[in-house]
Amino acid sequence: MRVGKHIREWIAMALLVAGVALFISSLQATRKAGDSSDAARRMERILERRMASLDGYIAQALSQDPAQWMQLENFPQDFVIYRYCADTLQSWCNEFPIINDNINRRVYVPFLVDPRIGVESPLLQVGDSTGFYNLGTRWYLAKTVGDASVRVIAGLQIMDDLPIDGRTLVNPRLRLSRRYAIRPVSESGGTTVSVQGRPQFKVTGEFLSVSRDSSPLVWLALALILTSFLLYFDAERSVRRLSVVAPGVVVLLSGLYFWGKFSRNRILIFSPMLFAGGELLYSLGAVILINLAILVLSVCFYMARKDLVARMGTRGRKLALAVCAVLAVIGILFYSQAALRSIILNSGFSLELYKLAQLSPFSVLVYLSFITMLLSVPLLLELAVPAVSEFTGHRLDPFSLTGRVILSLLVGVYLVTTAAMLGFRKEEDRAELLANRLVFDRDIAMEMRLRRIEAQIADDMILAALSQFQGSDQAVQSRISDYYFAGGERDYLVTARVFNEFNNTRQAAIEYNTTLRDGVPIADNSRFLYIKRDTGRPYYAGVFYYLSEEGTISRVLVRVGLREVRGGRGYAGIFGITPPGQVALPSGYSYARYSDRTLQAYKGRYPYPTRMDDDLYVQMYGARRNHFKMGGYTHFLNVVGESESVVISRTSISPLSYVVAGVLVALLTFLAFSTIVLRRPKAPVFQQSYFKTRISAILLVSLLLTLLVMALVSVLFVYSRNDSNRQSVMSDKINSIIAIMDAGLEGLPSAGQTDWQALRMLVEQVSGETGSDITLYSSDGRMLFSTTAVVSDQLMAQERMNGTAYYNIMYRNRRQYIQQERLGMQKYYSMYAPLFAADDSLVAILCSPYNEETYDFEADAVMHSMSILSLFLLFLLMALFMVSRIVDRMFKPLSEMSGKMDKADLGSLEYIDYDRSDEISSIVQAYNRMVTELSESSRKLAQAERDKAWSGMARQVAHEIKNPLTPMKLQLQRVIRLKQKGDPAWQERFEEASKVILDHIDILTDTANEFSTFAKLYTEEPTEIVLDRLLHEEISMFDNRDNIRFDYLGLSNVVIQGPKPQLTRVFVNLLGNAVQAIGDAPDGRVIVSLRKSVRDGFWDIVVEDNGPGVSEENVERLFTPNFTTKNGGSGLGLAISRSILERCGASISYSRSFTLGGACFTVSYPI
Repeated sequence: MRVGKHIREWIAMALLVAGVALFISSLQATRKAGDSSDAARRMERILERRMASLDGYIAQALSQDPAQWMQLENFPQDFVIYRYCADTLQSWCNEFPIINDNINRRVYVPFLVDPRIGVESPLLQVGDSTGFYNLGTRWYLAKTVGDASVRVIAGLQIMDDLPIDGRTLVNPRLRLSRRYAIRPVSESGGTTVSVQGRPQFKVTGEFLSVSRDSSPLVWLALALILTSFLLYFDAERSVRRLSVVAPGVVVLLSGLYFWGKFSRNRILIFSPMLFAGGELLYSLGAVILINLAILVLSVCFYMARKDLVARMGTRGRKLALAVCAVLAVIGILFYSQAALRSIILNSGFSLELYKLAQLSPFSVLVYLSFITMLLSVPLLLELAVPAVSEFTGHRLDPFSLTGRVILSLLVGVYLVTTAAMLGFRKEEDRAELLANRLVFDRDIAMEMRLRRIEAQIADDMILAALSQFQGSDQAVQSRISDYYFAGGERDYLVTARVFNEFNNTRQAAIEYNTTLRDGVPIADNSRFLYIKRDTGRPYYAGVFYYLSEEGTISRVLVRVGLREVRGGRGYAGIFGITPPGQVALPSGYSYARYSDRTLQAYKGRYPYPTRMDDDLYVQMYGARRNHFKMGGYTHFLNVVGESESVVISRTSISPLSYVVAGVLVALLTFLAFSTIVLRRPKAPVFQQSYFKTRISAILLVSLLLTLLVMALVSVLFVYSRNDSNRQSVMSDKINSIIAIMDAGLEGLPSAGQTDWQALRMLVEQVSGETGSDITLYSSDGRMLFSTTAVVSDQLMAQERMNGTAYYNIMYRNRRQYIQQERLGMQKYYSMYAPLFAADDSLVAILCSPYNEETYDFEADAVMHSMSILSLFLLFLLMALFMVSRIVDRMFKPLSEMSGKMDKADLGSLEYIDYDRSDEISSIVQAYNRMVTELSESSRKLAQAERDKAWSGMARQVAHEIKNPLTPMKLQLQRVIRLKQKGDPAWQERFEEASKVILDHIDILTDTANEFSTFAKLYTEEPTEIVLDRLLHEEISMFDNRDNIRFDYLGLSNVVIQGPKPQLTRVFVNLLGNAVQAIGDAPDGRVIVSLRKSVRDGFWDIVVEDNGPGVSEENVERLFTPNFTTKNGGSGLGLAISRSILERCGASISYSRSFTLGGACFTVSYPI
């Protein structure tokens, strides 16, 4: 016991030292950037292996037939290989994010309409030796291998400049910690990374990243220190250690609480950008620390509860402890509600488990934190158990199976209900904010930009000169786009129209007036107008007048309109692009804007009425409700003006979703509560319940495997079904697009006669009709154009078509091809199909990304899986409970049989009631039959034993009476003969004979008393006996001799059950034997002891004397009837005493007294 205590203390000390050291190292990491040399050397080793693997693929590419498509099995995603045949790209695996991959060195004239295209390809920079190159948005280790006929340009991706969480994304296969960044060799600091003997780039440490990376070390250090505290406390669960550990926990967590407040701008979990709930709950990290403090302190009080309750001696103190525990529980519940409310309303993430798209890892963290914190409720209620038991007589066990189930259900209902109610309130506020933004569709940032540049455009002499020429619209537009809208061209489409003397026609006047009609100046004296009509998209238009040298006036009409970005669809939905001035609705939401009950704008899946019906009007303006449900949708109503109103709708959440969420939380809570039960000591019942345990284990394993297989198959089926549905939807969609495109290309004789401008217009038309983004690629895989300009501007679709898709379309002649692709961290599906002219010549290859905003297959699959797994866990727990009950009921007759056989003897066997007819019924019937037969046999045996006993007793009585009668008869006959002879001596002899006769009469009396006691042995009922009082009374009766000293060593208030007169006779017999054994010897001593026996559940009454004791040859006969070592004894005293004690479940034994050297009799009596 003490060894285990010391081991736990030493382990606790080791964990404490490790935790402190780890915490100190984490603090040092936040003050300075880490040493980058180790990271650089590790990266060099990884790059050497990766480049060797790339060289293998290069060799395969060069060895394959140049006329065939290059086939590279298991090609990694971070490798890129382009194979050129005579400077013409023939095959490729993966793509470089560049616009121009033509390595022909002929001089090109840049396109004025597309200034993105440079004079030469960046691939021309790649040399024969490995180098570090910037190719588009990514950086590669690249090199060129081959000759003029067949050449391979290969690269290993190092990092991506597209920002991910404000950082460039380093290739994860390089295993570079986030605390480091990759920089060019020309920059100062850091450690150079060399590949194949040449410096390529540097690895440098970043301060902010170090701070973020050190955060896990802090939490790990905290876990080690808290574990050391609890392990130290577990070694000795006392109030004394509680007074040491509890303040230590408070000091530790308080220090981290204030350290987090100091580090909130560097560590995300302490950042107010994630959550801020006031001065106390200043961050999510603060809430987690407070929850952790409550949990750990509750665990400490729970561990010390036995010592704590033992110190509360009186009922009043126990009641006070119970009241304090209940008040602490109430305080915890109030805090939990306040903290949850603050998190739900003031954080950027959701706790509604049924809204998968809005969940984040922090949602899971919050649930785990609060579930474990609420574990403190049953822990603290354990402190109230003694008072409740003492005052009510009922045993309260919060951790019983029933208690755990009830508490888990309450926690699940509480957390899910609170998240649902407060989350809905937060959703209402967000819907109101969205409604206000939806009615305001002007882009303030663009209007400020227009105000800044309009004076510059008006004074631009180049524009003034270009506006005088005929057909100068394109040149004017290029000038304005390149010099005044270069930064905003991604989001806005800028067009220019020149009106001068060369197009002074009626048609031009109508176009001019139509464009400017209904315009509102964006500011006083501004040349730009904001035009919004009931039909069409809003736009900005500005008119600039230029005077020529000849005195003629030309007008330039500049129109700035939003590019066609289909929010929620295509690339916009995949990459979350929201056009300026527009509001991005969350996935699955619809909205409608009404003006005077007339539908002005709408978006989404819900079929809003074109004119607000009476029901909707009453809800909106009459009842003034914020929301209502109709048609399976929840509608949020917002009146934003006298005649303006906005309705935002989403699919209503089904009751099953709430139930699944509640069950999932309740199951997690039940598992957390059950960890406490696992720590409780349990009796080793496995060997005692051998068959029951094995049958239960077999049933449970079989049930577990069955449910597990069913759940796994169900989940796989859901994912397979959803994947099949998605493939079907994508196939239908690409077929619809191709059908419309084929209809538009029906009159095209051959690919060589393609009117690209007409084709572009056709693609735009099909894109609008199908709600899809469309990108066209040429027959050699180069991008021609896309319906979404941001695709090419931001390189969301590669300039070069995906190699695998190109191979399937061009070489395998697939009519359509669908595959999953990746850009950065985003995965999406792309649908490819060829477009043919009338002569079956290839016009272009069409590509359309798939993104369905009205139905999320992944969310649906996850929700179905969560439902299945939740039900699986629920059924599993129910099955565990049912199996346990079934097995218990199955073995109940056997257990009852065993219990009755253990408790009963041959004279009191009981029958087992079992009404069913099964395998066990035969055993029960056999047992009951055996009871009947044994009862009859025991009755006959008892009768025979009684007859034998009475016969033996009669002989014994006759023998005991005959023995004293013989000398009595002889003495009387002698006296009679002397008297008959007249001998005067008869009178003297008479006195002697009278004394002998009286002595023998006493012997006969004692014998009669002995047999009277034996006859009463089985007739007296047990009563409550205060053992130490009885021993004192009997000792006082014998403590009347000067030569014998009695000593009593015992315990007070020891109460037993038994026949008092018979037990009194036992103790009298033992004390009398001790006194008789000492006799008249001087310095006699008798010690009587009452103590706790070494046998569990027994008291020991020990009687010792310093007499001669019993010789070794007589010890075995000591408790035999008729055996005695005393003169004049009957030999029945010890035999009757043993019979009395055995009848009471006690025992008596003899040994030599170690203390006094005489006899020592030990009586072991049950408690």
